[in-house]
Amino acid sequence: MNLTTIQIKINKVFPKELIVLIKKMGIEGDSQGVRVFLVGGIVRDLLLGRKNYDLDIVVEGNATKFGKNLAEKIGGTLVSYKRFKTATLFIEWPKELRDISVQNDKFKIDIAAARKEIYKKPAGLPVVSFSSIRKDLCRRDFTINSMAVCINKDGFGSFIDHMGGEKDLKDGVIRVLHDKSFIDDPTRILRAVRFEQRFGFSIEKRTKYLIKHAIRSGIFSKVGNQRVREEIILMLKENFPEKALCRMRELHELRFVHPKLTLQRTIKSNFISLRQCIKWYNSTVYGQGKPDVWVCNLMFFLDKLSLDECNEVLEKFVFPKEIKKKICQYKIKGVGMLKGISSGKKVKPSGVYRLFADSSVEAILCLMAKTRSRSAKIKIRKYLVEYRTVKLEVSGSDIVKSGLNPGPKYKEILRDILDKKIDGELCTKKDELRYLNKKMACFGSGK
Repeated sequence: MNLTTIQIKINKVFPKELIVLIKKMGIEGDSQGVRVFLVGGIVRDLLLGRKNYDLDIVVEGNATKFGKNLAEKIGGTLVSYKRFKTATLFIEWPKELRDISVQNDKFKIDIAAARKEIYKKPAGLPVVSFSSIRKDLCRRDFTINSMAVCINKDGFGSFIDHMGGEKDLKDGVIRVLHDKSFIDDPTRILRAVRFEQRFGFSIEKRTKYLIKHAIRSGIFSKVGNQRVREEIILMLKENFPEKALCRMRELHELRFVHPKLTLQRTIKSNFISLRQCIKWYNSTVYGQGKPDVWVCNLMFFLDKLSLDECNEVLEKFVFPKEIKKKICQYKIKGVGMLKGISSGKKVKPSGVYRLFADSSVEAILCLMAKTRSRSAKIKIRKYLVEYRTVKLEVSGSDIVKSGLNPGPKYKEILRDILDKKIDGELCTKKDELRYLNKKMACFGSGK
């Protein structure tokens, strides 16, 4: 691909603010006498005409020094990783792009020294040393991720492709760079599936053989489970994660997660329903925070496992406590909650509230997606939109004024008043106080 074509694509695909930032990094490279490149996914997606503003920069020199000097020029906070000869710069970013590549309201730029890697043992961390851009591209996972674009002032837009990435991109092929690639880093297996399904590509025949060979060798038992967890999360963050999960099943990749893990026959329809429910929630419910979509997807992914088996997966891959709590809560209470609102019996709004009050919104949306009961879906919607936002105007201090000594009865009384308010029997604070006094009369002299 020639220089003019790349420059046209840059101007067409990237926002002006991003182009200005990229050129500033090229100028900084010139001032330090080093060549600077865009590499990996951003180049791949540039050629595809897809938006991707995750800036991965490679410097033929010291990445930390480059990042430090760049930060002094454009501002931001630099975090360096000496072992891997990389750094990350967090900078302020225009509001128009705040939803992209943001971490704590900062735009993230990954900066790496051009390097080569030597894996001394299968699935281990590499020994890293400085190298050239050519050798840096040769160490990457797939041909479509091994392309680079120069961003120095002289030669801005020059395209580098030593591994045939552009051709494989046109042919829709996921091709590994060398035969030991999956032995060196088994997480590349998950990335192969993720990219294949995201782009509608196909894993090349030799690459597929190498994947199956690596899996049969038990290579996943040698890799750090936290690294695998991060790849699983990335897969679950895809727009259509069920495609990658089903492909994993075809390649017999599910066993390393758990030997009993299988996918539901309804997995595709369940995920379609889940996306519809999440879309409805995000467009209808305001001020309650958006759900973690990947957590919803994880709930469906592990749906066929028992509670104990789920716990084994969550412990094995060191998922955070908050995520474990949400998943286990869904497994323990999910079936009962659906039964509670799907039966023919009439359930008061306060009864629906009590069913869902302690559940995560992710679990509730999964239940909403799974149920085929129209009345159950309506009850869930009402809980999310109406019931859970009901707040009491009376408080513990009002109970004190009524003469009841502090104790466990406080919680019981407030819960009873809240139930009445959710059911529409109490509307104002005056109504709540009237009902409170009525409750107090039942306690007589129990002051």
